[in-house]
Amino acid sequence: MEADVGFILNTMRDPAGIPAPPWLFQVLMVLTWVAHIAFVLVTLGAAALSIVAFYLRHHHPHWQQLSIAMTKGAKIGVSLLIVLGVAPLLFTQVIYDPQWYTASVLSARWLIIFIFTLIIGYCSWFVFYYSNKPEAQTRLGLFALLGLGLFLLDGLIMHVLAYQSLQPDQWMNWYAPNGQVDTRGASLHAIQWSRFLFIISLSAPALALYLLAYADYYSRRSDRPKDYRDFVRQLGRRIGKVGCLISLPLLFWWLLDLPGHLSTSAHTPGWLLAGALIILAIQIDRLGSLPGRGYLLLFSGLIPLGLMALWREVIRVHAMKPFGYDIHDYTVHADLPSTILFFLTLLGIGGIFGGFLVLLLYRAGQVEGKYQADRTIARLGTLSVVVLGLWITVFFVYGFSIWVRHAIGF
Repeated sequence: MEADVGFILNTMRDPAGIPAPPWLFQVLMVLTWVAHIAFVLVTLGAAALSIVAFYLRHHHPHWQQLSIAMTKGAKIGVSLLIVLGVAPLLFTQVIYDPQWYTASVLSARWLIIFIFTLIIGYCSWFVFYYSNKPEAQTRLGLFALLGLGLFLLDGLIMHVLAYQSLQPDQWMNWYAPNGQVDTRGASLHAIQWSRFLFIISLSAPALALYLLAYADYYSRRSDRPKDYRDFVRQLGRRIGKVGCLISLPLLFWWLLDLPGHLSTSAHTPGWLLAGALIILAIQIDRLGSLPGRGYLLLFSGLIPLGLMALWREVIRVHAMKPFGYDIHDYTVHADLPSTILFFLTLLGIGGIFGGFLVLLLYRAGQVEGKYQADRTIARLGTLSVVVLGLWITVFFVYGFSIWVRHAIGF
């Protein structure tokens, strides 16, 4: 049975092959997933806290101010997690195309539902964002609850698709249960609650790190007084410690919930992740109350996320081994020009142009009122426009040259 499934998996691969070594797409998939999941967790945490703070706003003015801030953060976070989620999905489709497409077709209705619920959830959240003011009525919180609920549903759908892709031996049972073909794609066939709940639980430590960095970021603004920043810092410290304590048992549950055929080496990143969470909890407890340590803690939070991304890939590699599916066997037709163009785009547009936008927003947010860019920002902006224009020119010239070459028959 496994040999037949493996034959089918390898037959379903793109006959055109891939333009670069498989390990390159594997590394890019892991790295880009870290960026994506970081904003997923921060968004969920900020959304949950903004709702809690909204209902506590009459107890203390700090809650109202925090609710508005977290509502804005969650609104922006949804946009970023969607944009940053495109890259890991594309890299997954390059080297795991049979698994992802089959899992998507088996639950096709839910994949379509994902799109609509994401739109409705974001619109609901935007209503809450627009209405979240001191005089807002309590019932407006229902829009926020609806938005957060739909975000969690979307996360569950993505989890199911990823988990179904790991079980090709079950695909036929899901597609034709009891010998009856079911083409509706109306079911979510497999849920690993330990994995899903653990990842969602990380939104608490992620929120804590965000709050600590938030308190440091606004240290120069008078509209964020010291007592408010101390309030945010202590709240983040408490959420971080409790969040790590909740995440650890869920992580051990996931470790025990892994298939028995996985080798010991497949569990190693999981145990390293447990150690990283313990260390992170200790760091939050010791450094969380100290001003100026927020950024350090925020970036240290990328270590557990990196280990989790690595672990997901290790599990996937080991899960495919019994079926004879190895991404390193993928046919490679090297395309050096497109590979170079990709990395130059990543460096130029993502590094220079993206870096300009991030730095501009970062500095502008630290200033009350009108922001006046300094010479460094102005020069970086000019360079960004030049790089963007150059990239557009190269993109069209390169594409036109390929079209001409094929039209002429060279």
